[in-house]
Amino acid sequence: MTIEERRARERLERENPWRPIGEAKPDGMICELRKSNLVEFGRGRFFLHDGRWFRIEPPEPMNARFDHLIEYRPTGVTLSKDRQASVIERAERGRYEHRGGEVYEKPKPYKLYWRADDAKGKK
Repeated sequence: MTIEERRARERLERENPWRPIGEAKPDGMICELRKSNLVEFGRGRFFLHDGRWFRIEPPEPMNARFDHLIEYRPTGVTLSKDRQASVIERAERGRYEHRGGEVYEKPKPYKLYWRADDAKGKK
């Protein structure tokens, strides 16, 4: 890490410090999260809606108690209501598609257009 990168990181942390998870407001602000063992989620971004945290990509609900979330840091960008609704719906729908009594696993979360084959054996 160069001196400029370190200074930029320190400036970011001064301007945007980590805050306790209990102070978060469900306003659609995109945030970074930190766990109790001080591990961050890398480039994962989250938002709070009705007391529940949601990962934006891949969409997935987070549980503050079981995932041991202790701190958050807002990025300064807010998700639109439509985008929030889309993420929440995809997170609650899950990674599987149910059709005809069978469960098909979706290959990747970024392939939102994927649909299970209509006839068995066809790819």
